[in-house]
Amino acid sequence: MRAALARRYGVVPQLLQETEGGIGMRRSQFGAFLDGLAPAFGDRIGQHPNGTPLYRRYGGIEAGAIASLTYRAAPYLPARRARVLSLFNGPSGPTADVEVEEVIRGRTKICARWVSVADLHPFPVEVPA
Repeated sequence: MRAALARRYGVVPQLLQETEGGIGMRRSQFGAFLDGLAPAFGDRIGQHPNGTPLYRRYGGIEAGAIASLTYRAAPYLPARRARVLSLFNGPSGPTADVEVEEVIRGRTKICARWVSVADLHPFPVEVPA
């Protein structure tokens, strides 16, 4: 269980407690534990003109990082490279302000977009040999 948590969330809480009680109580305790592992916004870096806070980090996505953008609503489109500028809690959930490489009339251009954080996937970090 510890290895699965480390792969999924990157960290494992130091103190893991055994569940106890009937199956309903155990499921409730396990659900509360998983809710505590949910990604959270971190390091506030400013705000939009409307007052919405901007953050540097959400889960495994961080401002300044290059990520792969694959739209869940349009899976037939190829993945694009995107540079994350900031993260915020948008009307449909965690949202990223990104610069995306788009090919327009045969030329690559950088376009600003707001995208769902669920559509972003961090590039694996390569360790030099």
